[in-house]
Order: sequence, then structure tokens, then C-alpha cells
Amino acid sequence: MSACASAILNWNAIPVFADIEKETYNIDPKDIIKKISKKTKAIMAIDIFGHPCNLVELRKICRKYNLKLITDSAQAPYSFYRNKIAATISDVGGISLNYHKHIHTGEGGVIFTNSDKIAKKLNLIRNHAEGVIKSKNKNTLSNLIGYNFRLGEIESAIGIEQLKKLKKEVKKKQKICNQLTNGLSGLSGLILPKINKDFTHSFYVYGINLDLNKLKYSREFILKKLKSKGVPGLSPGYTCLHLLPMFQKKIAYGNKGFPWNSNIYSGKVSYKIGTCPNAEFLHKKSFIKFEVCLFDLSQEDIKFIIKAFKVVWKDLEII
Repeated sequence: MSACASAILNWNAIPVFADIEKETYNIDPKDIIKKISKKTKAIMAIDIFGHPCNLVELRKICRKYNLKLITDSAQAPYSFYRNKIAATISDVGGISLNYHKHIHTGEGGVIFTNSDKIAKKLNLIRNHAEGVIKSKNKNTLSNLIGYNFRLGEIESAIGIEQLKKLKKEVKKKQKICNQLTNGLSGLSGLILPKINKDFTHSFYVYGINLDLNKLKYSREFILKKLKSKGVPGLSPGYTCLHLLPMFQKKIAYGNKGFPWNSNIYSGKVSYKIGTCPNAEFLHKKSFIKFEVCLFDLSQEDIKFIIKAFKVVWKDLEII
């Protein structure tokens, strides 16, 4: 997630953060529209926790404002919109092969695009852009300071074998998370993961939101009670990127504020508290993530977790 914001800065561009939807925790198209300017070049959307972003609305926005759509499906490698894998619908999409994802090669990832032009650039960037050293065309040479991102034969071989079990692994996560939802759905004050029509969810994280209007206890108190009953993998909040020191201090390269103080940038982007109120409230007050990606949960484990929740709700007399 943080890599997406850093990737923008990597090209000396300025990240502008939009708020998230309360139900899916993905970027909110309505807030994107409010923050588009004449300098906006692309929308970068993250399929957070395994549920794809609102591809339909994001595509509409991109067409209207002539923008590119970049999606990070690191946590949603086999999530669908209708009959298409979500990561393949944007101009550029990608999945992660990091060690704690659904499938992995230890590190790295895979990028998808339907554009021959973008594919060529991606191939060049991964190999120091050496393929353009003889070109005299300025358009060919632009933005091609390359890197050593070549995937080795061993990692590739592992990836091919891992890919064969992706569907099975995602289906397994979906089964246990659907069982969790069925078991917890009767508990007052719990807002459980929503799956929008025409979408599927890969469940890298099982996101729980507390309705604090129905609960007289804080998130931290409830978490303490759940952990005392042996429930694993629960933690509060999920980092608000715009509140990280790099963005608060607007320091990325050197110590003088570049690229925000660049002579080619005249904007006044703000990362102050209140920029993304939904994300900030969820992070600070009500959101709990259950990192199902970290566990190989059995049916007995799920039954135990559901029972523990019900015991805590009964002990606290939450009606």
C-alpha cells in the first residue's frame, strides 16, 4: 500500500490522496472527483484487503478527464469483476508475490497491461532501459531511467507452480471468511465485510468495523477481551498514508522539500488531518483487521473464533 504512494514520488510527481468508502475501504470515486485538477494524470486505486475497487466508476472518471487508471491488486490476486480478473481491467494492474500473499515466490510481483506501448516501457524499465540507448527520439527516451527488476529463473519456476494453486487458495479463504460472516452476523455493533454486486473478494484481510453508536465500549477494550479469549490475528486500524512523516513534512528527496518545492510544481496539496475523514476515523476509532492471510485456519479454528466473539458479547451484555 505505501509503495503506491512512494511510486508516484519516485517519478517526482505529487500524490493527492482521496478518501475511502466506509463499506469496502477502497478509494471513493466521489472524493476523487473533488480532488481532480488540470494537473492530474492518473488515478491509482488499491484493491485493499481483497475486494476490488469500484472499477466501473473509476473507468467513467478516467474517460471523462482523460486519465490513466493504475490498480494495485496485491491483496486481490484472484478477485473478479463479472468474468474478468480485476487486475487486468485497468491500464496497468499488478499482483504481489510477496511471502505473505495468497501465492508467492518470496518477493516480487506481476504487472498486467493491454497496451503494447506500456508493455514495452515496462520491459525496458525492469532492465535499466538499455533497449533505448541508441534511440534519438525524445518521446522514446522520456521516463526511462531503468532498474534491475529482472525476475530470475528460480523465482519464475516457483511462480508458475504457485499460480496453479491460486484458485484453490482463494476459494479456501472465501469459504472460511463466509463462514465467519455467517457466524458473526447476529452480533450487534459489528459491520462485517460487504461484497458488492458483480465482484468477488479474495480476503487477504477480513475487515471488521465497529458501530460505535451501538457499543458502549472502545475498540481497544473489545480487542483486549477478544485476545484474552485466544482470538489470533486481530489488530486495530490500518495506516493512513497521508499522515506519515514524509507527507506531513513534505520531504522525499534531500531535506528541502523536493518535489513539492519544485519550480515545475505550483500546487498547494494538503495532507492535514481531515483530508480523508473516513479513513482517519476508521483507523483511529473503529476498524479492526483480522489478518486471515497469516493463518492456515481450519474449520475448528473458525468455530473457535466465532464462539469466542459470542462469549465476549455475552460477557459485555452487548445486545
